[in-house]
Amino acid sequence: MDRNEVNNSVLSASLKFCDDDKTNERNNERSKILVVDDRHENLVAVRKVLKPINADILEADCGNKALSLMLRHEFAVVLLDVQMPDMDGFEVASLMRGYESISSTPIVFLTAISKDDCFVDQAAELNAVDYVFKPINPNILRSKIKVYVELYEQKKSLKRLNESLIKKNKELEIFAYICSHDLQEPVRSIMSFSSLLASDYKDVLDDQGNKILDVIQRNAANMHKMINDIFIFCRVEKKAVEVELVDCQTLVDQLLIDIDAEIKSKDACISYNCLPVIYSNKLLVKVIFEHLITNALKFSYPKRRLEISINAENCESFWLFSVADNGIGIDPDYKDKVFVPFQRIHRKDVYPGTGIGLSICEKFINYYGGSIWFESEPGIGTTFYFNMPKKLKDMVDESVKSAGNITN
Repeated sequence: MDRNEVNNSVLSASLKFCDDDKTNERNNERSKILVVDDRHENLVAVRKVLKPINADILEADCGNKALSLMLRHEFAVVLLDVQMPDMDGFEVASLMRGYESISSTPIVFLTAISKDDCFVDQAAELNAVDYVFKPINPNILRSKIKVYVELYEQKKSLKRLNESLIKKNKELEIFAYICSHDLQEPVRSIMSFSSLLASDYKDVLDDQGNKILDVIQRNAANMHKMINDIFIFCRVEKKAVEVELVDCQTLVDQLLIDIDAEIKSKDACISYNCLPVIYSNKLLVKVIFEHLITNALKFSYPKRRLEISINAENCESFWLFSVADNGIGIDPDYKDKVFVPFQRIHRKDVYPGTGIGLSICEKFINYYGGSIWFESEPGIGTTFYFNMPKKLKDMVDESVKSAGNITN
């Protein structure tokens, strides 16, 4: 067997034992630095330079030992001497790049050989992050390695955070499933049987009985809506980003037909005109307008006729929408609670609702790269603003882009 075959055999054998060890150590131990040099005095010198850094320093006096350590530990950075017997630093780096588990470990070459560009180029081809000539400047080397250790620790922290988020999202998905299936079924039964009770036994029940039945029906309906809202809220980031042409004018036309009874009960006047056709998601836009309009209907001022105005402004990189009303307004003391799930700023018996509608709007809009905010004056009214980036049109197939009358 030639030298490369021997080296590969060493790597393959080491891989059988390294995976579990690396997994167990990653979250608990300090960062590690590997120094590889065939001369003991050089190892001692580099160890002394790097000692102030908050990291464990491991050493190897040949390429095979270095590879074996790399497969059993995770290193923030590797310092490799170029000139070594049997296997030089370039050969070690080349073998490292052939194994996924260590291929991205930063390499700093240390060398006393010629400063010829061909050696520097060879190091660059192996994705080395630095090429340092001996004799080294201790302060500069220490500063460089410290930066690589800090970057590694930040990367590790982000990885742990990402793993935690994945776990939480999975729990949220399970919770959403429970909401949509296990919890909905008993609520539907309550709604169904209470409806039957109201239709068949209303005349049998006394006034107190009918009041209790009405409370049951209203609370069951509220629970049904809350479960649906929670389900939508939890599922936003699980859906693929589906972008399509959305005619906002037609969508609002249909939406107002759907909530016509509520509009008439409030004697509300809703004005809008020439709303654009945009690239977005139809469900997203419908949910946003539905929550903002019904929110305005709910918080109307009892001493004057409710007026709601819906507008859109064509800006350079986004569409700016607004939904304004002359309702009761929002107290500035509660401005930080408006978009927080289940945070109510009014008594539930006066203004019923689930307390999650505006949170859904914010989550939808943020998911598609937009933002939502409001301006309000108590007793005068509130205007909610939200923007939708025009860059969403880049996600639409070219054939769709050229198919219709688009106002983006």
